[in-house]
Amino acid sequence: MKAGGKGKQPKRFLDQSAALGLAESIAGIQEQKSQIKTEKHQVAQIGQPRPERSPRISESKAKLKETKALLAAQRSESKKARNKRRKGLKLSSSTDASSMPPAAKKSVSFA
Repeated sequence: MKAGGKGKQPKRFLDQSAALGLAESIAGIQEQKSQIKTEKHQVAQIGQPRPERSPRISESKAKLKETKALLAAQRSESKKARNKRRKGLKLSSSTDASSMPPAAKKSVSFA
């Protein structure tokens, strides 16, 4: 045993009236809380309607969106440039193709 301790004590349970009193007080507190919440809700509804909120985009998300748009623009520009080069090669090769014989295609077979 601990020094100055009381030793093993029997458990004390609440009797019927004390348990009912405790439950009643807890229910009363919860009821008050819910009543306050409903009053606040009713006041908000009775008052002026809330203004529409415009969706806010954080700076980092806006910057990310701007960067993605910039990259997409660069990608499309490079694609256009590639297509122009290919067209130029096709046009120049079509004039030279008549003088050069077509190259034989190599076939690859996997065993």
